Amino acid sequence: MDPQQGEPRPQDSPPHGNQPGSQPPPGHQPPPWVPPYPQQPGQYPPPPQAPAPAQYPPPAQAAPTQYPPGQYPPGQYPPGQYPPAQQPPGGYYPPGQSPYWSPQQPPPWSGPPGQFAVREPRIIPAPSSTPYHRLARTPKHAWWRPLIGTLFLAALAFFVTAAVIVAWGVVHSLITGEIPEPQGNDIFPSALENLAATLVMLAVLTPAVALTVWLVQRRPAWSVASVLNRIRWRWLLLCCLPGLGYLVLSYGLGIVVDQIFPTGDPISSDEGSWVGFGEFVVPALIIICLVPFQAAAEEFVFRGWLIQAIGAYGPDQQDGRARWLRTALRTPWPGIVISGALFVSAHGYTGWAMLDIFLFAVTVGWLTVRTGGLEAGIALHALNNLLAFLLPAATGQLDGWADQGGAPWTLVLVDVPCLAFFAATVVWLSKRNRIAHVS
Repeated sequence: MDPQQGEPRPQDSPPHGNQPGSQPPPGHQPPPWVPPYPQQPGQYPPPPQAPAPAQYPPPAQAAPTQYPPGQYPPGQYPPGQYPPAQQPPGGYYPPGQSPYWSPQQPPPWSGPPGQFAVREPRIIPAPSSTPYHRLARTPKHAWWRPLIGTLFLAALAFFVTAAVIVAWGVVHSLITGEIPEPQGNDIFPSALENLAATLVMLAVLTPAVALTVWLVQRRPAWSVASVLNRIRWRWLLLCCLPGLGYLVLSYGLGIVVDQIFPTGDPISSDEGSWVGFGEFVVPALIIICLVPFQAAAEEFVFRGWLIQAIGAYGPDQQDGRARWLRTALRTPWPGIVISGALFVSAHGYTGWAMLDIFLFAVTVGWLTVRTGGLEAGIALHALNNLLAFLLPAATGQLDGWADQGGAPWTLVLVDVPCLAFFAATVVWLSKRNRIAHVS
């Protein structure tokens, strides 16, 4: 021990290993790098043991964040809450039993662990596995929504078609310098201009239907188009192939049936003659550009809005009072039949022609539900109308484009196998291409 420094000198420290029998001086503390002296002579300290790994407690589970109404970022919800993790039998919640909450229904903050109360979104799509005719049966559904929506659509259609006529008349006056004077059903002096204005008036019904679906029924606007909430363009083009086959078969069978059952009003008429390419090209371009939109708009109204509006009244469960009625309302047939009858009433056909157009409406209505969208109906409707307008334009008979009347009974005889061919081909193509028929 150095009396001046109070620390042991290196030579005063015992050798490494501590010789037997040696004892430390009184009050001596070994340096931190020297192992402690043994208590008994000849005993050496055990080798130093590695410190045991620290036993850390498991991480604390963070308490689930409960977002007050309107405080979470727009479009972001707590994990697992949209859509709900579990859905009741049937794939959708009955009205008033949605897991969401609204200002009229206070949020159920207490519940199973991990479940959050989330403010109900304004637009709710149909749950998974919902067929086309029941896409309007969402948690937002109420008995008055289809009725108010139909009235709203009718009023909206009136105003938008009137706006088209007014705007068309203004443009006509600016170009020609003459104010159009309606004469009977004709608003403008030219038959081609009347046809173009009528096609545009019908075409604007498509966005009117989408707006009604979004605003009144509070579901995706284009859920009226298909179960994927959009128009499936590839499938639409594919459906044109059986549509062309329908036209060819209809023309061929019409000639054969006219020969077997001659009538005073033959199906395949050859009146008129070719007007020439120069006179045909302008009407053809207008017809080709506008007819597909006109045909699509009629499908959106009759096979889209009406079938889904009627299908929304199907009860959630089949069991209960009047089970046969509940089962029937859950099927698409009430909507198909009613929309087909309204489709006939919207045209001016009489006699056998009314039956023929009703069969057409029922066929494309069934295909709409069967394939989960309007594409097949739009394809057949557009091709049929293109032929119906292009032939008169090519033969100089476009003045009678609006004439709708009766037809011989042989028209039904020809059209039934043609519609059956189209329906069978579309169903086969839908299976082959795995077209979705539920949401």
